[in-house]
Amino acid sequence: MSNMIIKEQLRSTSLSSRSHPSTFGIEGALSKVETINATTSSSESILMGLASLEDLYDCVEEFLKMGSTQRVMSSDGSKFVEEMLDESLRLMDTCSVSRDLMAETQEHVRDIQSCVRRKKVAGGGRGDQLDVAISRYVGFRKNMRKEAKKLLGSLKKIEGGSSSYDNEHLGVVIDVMRRVVSVNVVVLKSLLVFLPGTQSSMKSKLASLLVKKKYNHDATKSELETLDYAICGDFSSHDDLQKKLVEVEVSIGGFEKSFEGLFRRLIRTRASLLNIISH
Repeated sequence: MSNMIIKEQLRSTSLSSRSHPSTFGIEGALSKVETINATTSSSESILMGLASLEDLYDCVEEFLKMGSTQRVMSSDGSKFVEEMLDESLRLMDTCSVSRDLMAETQEHVRDIQSCVRRKKVAGGGRGDQLDVAISRYVGFRKNMRKEAKKLLGSLKKIEGGSSSYDNEHLGVVIDVMRRVVSVNVVVLKSLLVFLPGTQSSMKSKLASLLVKKKYNHDATKSELETLDYAICGDFSSHDDLQKKLVEVEVSIGGFEKSFEGLFRRLIRTRASLLNIISH
C-alpha cells in the first residue's frame, strides 16, 4: 500500500463529525494522530503516531466512563458496541503479533551482534556462527513479510463509514468511535507497510550484488531495510554492520514499547465496552 493511499484514508477519517460537548477532548486527540500520520512515513513519524494513539485511547477511556456515553450506548447502541468489540479483537491481535515480531527481531539482532563481537576479537573473516545468525535473520525477515501481509488483510476487514441515527447523541458517539478505529487502522497499516520494506528476495548472490549497486541511503527506508541491504550486499566492515544493528535495536525497541502500551489500552477499552453492554 502506497503512502498516497494511506494519506487518502486519513483524509476520509478526518471528515468533521457531528459535534457534542462530550467529544471535544477525544476529537482533539484524533486531530493530533491524523496530523502526524499525514506526513511522510518514517520510523520517527510512525512512533509518534503510536504514542499519539496511546494518548487517544486514554481519552477514549474517559469518554466511555461518562454517564451520558454509557447510557446512550447501552440503551440504543448495543449493536454498535458488539461491532466495536469484534473490531477490538482484530486490533488487539494485530498489536500482539506485531509486538511479538518486534521481540523476535531484537533476538535476531542481538544474536548477530554477539557473533560480530566474537569475530572481531578473533579477527578476520565472517565465520560460521555469523553466517548462521545472518541466515536465521534472513529467514525471519521473510516470515515477517508474510505475517505483515496477513495482518494487513485482517485490518482491511474492519469496516468504517458512518450512518444516520434517530438519536443524535448516539450518532455522535458512534461517529467519533469509528474515527478512533479508523485512525488506529491507518497507523498500523503504515507500520506494516514500512517495516517489511520492498526487498522481495534475499536468496541469490546475484540479487545481492544487484541490490548493492542500486542501493543508496534513501531517507524513506526503515532501519530494518537498511540492515537488509547491508547484509545482502556483503557489509564493508564489522563496524559498519554493528552500527546498523545498533540503529535497528534502538528503533525496534521503541516500537516494542509502543505496542505494549497500545495493547494495554486496547484491553482497557474492550473491558469498558463489555461493561457497557452488560448493563
